[in-house]
Formats: sequence, structure tokens, C-alpha cells
Amino acid sequence: MTSKELNEELYEVKISCTVL
Repeated sequence: MTSKELNEELYEVKISCTVL
């Protein structure tokens, strides 16, 4: 897994937490 993919996953998690 590249750091770019990791950053994208973390970004999605942040959005999910913000929505919740």
C-alpha cells in the first residue's frame, strides 16, 4: 500500500467520522 492510498483511506475515515 502506498502512502497516497493510505492518505486517501484516512481522508475517507475522517469524512465518515464527521458525518457521524
